Amino acid sequence: MAFDSSANKRKKNRCDVPEAATGDSLSTTFLLRSARLQTPPWISRAYFSTGASNLSTRGASKLGSQHATKEVEERLQELQSSTITLYPRYQHTPQARSLRTLQEYVDTNAGDDVSGRVTSIRLSGSKLAFVDITEDQTKLQVMMSHSSLEDTGITLTDFKYFCRLLRRGDYIFEHRGLATTELAESNFQPRHVEMQTDPEIIETMKARATLIRTMRQFFESREFVEVSTPILSAAAGGATAKPFETKAMEFPHRKLSLRIAPELWLKRLIVGGLDKVFEIGPSFRNEGLDKTHNPEFTTCEFYAVRHDLRQLMDMTMRLVIDIHQAISALPYRFANVPAHLLDSICGPYEELDFIPSLNSALGTDLPNLSSPSAYSELLELFRSRSLPLPSNPTVPRLVDKLSSLYLEPNSLRKPLWITNIPECLSPLAKSYIHPTAPNDQPVAARAELFMAGKEVVNCYEEENSPFEQRRKFMEQQKYGSLKSRPQAKSIENGITPDENLEGDEEAMKVDEDYLRALEWGLPPTGGWGCGIDRLVMLFTGKERIGDVLSFGNLRAVTRSTEGDSNTAVGGSKSDQ
Repeated sequence: MAFDSSANKRKKNRCDVPEAATGDSLSTTFLLRSARLQTPPWISRAYFSTGASNLSTRGASKLGSQHATKEVEERLQELQSSTITLYPRYQHTPQARSLRTLQEYVDTNAGDDVSGRVTSIRLSGSKLAFVDITEDQTKLQVMMSHSSLEDTGITLTDFKYFCRLLRRGDYIFEHRGLATTELAESNFQPRHVEMQTDPEIIETMKARATLIRTMRQFFESREFVEVSTPILSAAAGGATAKPFETKAMEFPHRKLSLRIAPELWLKRLIVGGLDKVFEIGPSFRNEGLDKTHNPEFTTCEFYAVRHDLRQLMDMTMRLVIDIHQAISALPYRFANVPAHLLDSICGPYEELDFIPSLNSALGTDLPNLSSPSAYSELLELFRSRSLPLPSNPTVPRLVDKLSSLYLEPNSLRKPLWITNIPECLSPLAKSYIHPTAPNDQPVAARAELFMAGKEVVNCYEEENSPFEQRRKFMEQQKYGSLKSRPQAKSIENGITPDENLEGDEEAMKVDEDYLRALEWGLPPTGGWGCGIDRLVMLFTGKERIGDVLSFGNLRAVTRSTEGDSNTAVGGSKSDQ
């Protein structure tokens, strides 16, 4: 492990002190180092030579003997006599990561090389040390354990010697092996402590509040009524997701679910006579946790009578522009927001027709996704191109995976609308046969907006026929009622694909209560939803959802309630 002991890494022509000559006329370069932590308060600077094998005091004597202390001299002599490489040349490796992008690689098996300036050192016994390093305003806690270094030949004496020489301000290089602590989050302090030292956390919360306030003003100025719908109910609907389940003391034998989306409740209000409604509030999905997903998240959904898909898309663009202007008016500037994104927000947005665009990217036509052979044909498509299968592949999951591989990356350049999404992915939307795509593909009057590679808005014309809605609910049951069998190895083991289709517990269930509501008459309605957390991430340049939540993601919250002081901070229209 090589480290640079300079508090301010400088080139020779950037030194603050001119060259001086030693007794043997060897040219010596003096580097300026802040010695605040190593010297008495009345001594502000120490100079040391890297051009001679021992400490040179001539340069220091010119400025007065008070600039040299015994502690500094001893440390410099130890550094020069040690086997540690001082001021090494930087050698880039494929494993080199910046602290800002490290989170993208924490689940890989390869080690990562990181570097940064030491801001804090804490020893825990003789075999363990915790070092905070920073780079580009990003902090990471590194755990240095002698037990994980024994195989490298580093003795305990060497380890203790290195820890003793390490100082705040040193620039070090670290290699992360497989034996690591929690690195899924780069901050290891409780959020309330982190807020005291990192002003951007507070500024992010202010930006989030500004964004939500702007959205409310946008809808209220258009005569929308804000409502609150149930979070606990007998059944969770409105999206394809696994719900959280619980019980109430009042109904001990009845299973209740936390809502995964407010959609079906809001459309009941449209049936009841409210023509324009919106809601901003929490939703819950009992799914995985990663840098862009948290089981608890905040959504905004609105529904308006006599609004078609094009109107919804136009409203979206106006809302995004309003949010951009409101965030830009704040005094704080977020450094990591991509400049090209800000330049492209005012439009025009790119638009891709789902099936024709995917056919073009694949160089072949998709099968008719409603046909019995669609599943096996899609699996063969994945096999022939060596594409990674999604977990528990069903027809909707396979098609969605193709979109994520071939269509969504186009949003990295500029905002992207993906339109005419297959019916199997959109059971609550109006649908029709695509007018130009081959194979008589049934598609939905639906569009998704992607920005910087992330879905931020989902909107569609609502299915208001109770007969068609029942048919679509029943179609979804094909993906949720099959027996669970091993399917990941099906292709390579030669098992018939249809025999391997695993039941999808996230498939949308038949909601009889909602179907009865549709029988009372849902007018032609446009529906729209977005994940608030995703929008805040977009406009503040954050890569992790935990960074835009008041107390981080679920892992951070649960660690906090367990009393751990090292707390990490870190589908439906209302997708996260």
